[in-house]
Amino acid sequence: MRTRRTVVRSTGAGRSHWMASAPAGQRVEWDAEIVDERRGELIVWRALPGSDIQHERSVHFRSAPADHGTEVEVALQYEPPAGKAGSLVAMLFGEDPAQQLRDDLRRFKQVMETGEVVRLSPP
Repeated sequence: MRTRRTVVRSTGAGRSHWMASAPAGQRVEWDAEIVDERRGELIVWRALPGSDIQHERSVHFRSAPADHGTEVEVALQYEPPAGKAGSLVAMLFGEDPAQQLRDDLRRFKQVMETGEVVRLSPP
């Protein structure tokens, strides 16, 4: 299994530069800006024009029922490079953003609950 890698660097004033692994050993880069932020509740950001991938993401935080922790909801809209063909290639290489998001949220949940990412040893 290949490890995905994303590097994020703050560029100031609510902006950042992102570099991420892509299918077939490629790399994509984009600049993003925060467009809405409410401490402990919401953060919304989007890629700036000229980025390799145009997208917008939001993360919402709210108290879970009966005060049992925090619910995290993530929304993603994106336009894959090369349109539908690019989306298919990404899926074939295991780089589908929706699957990556599910995997990342699962690992985040593990870290929050146990302090580490649970890894299975090979049989």
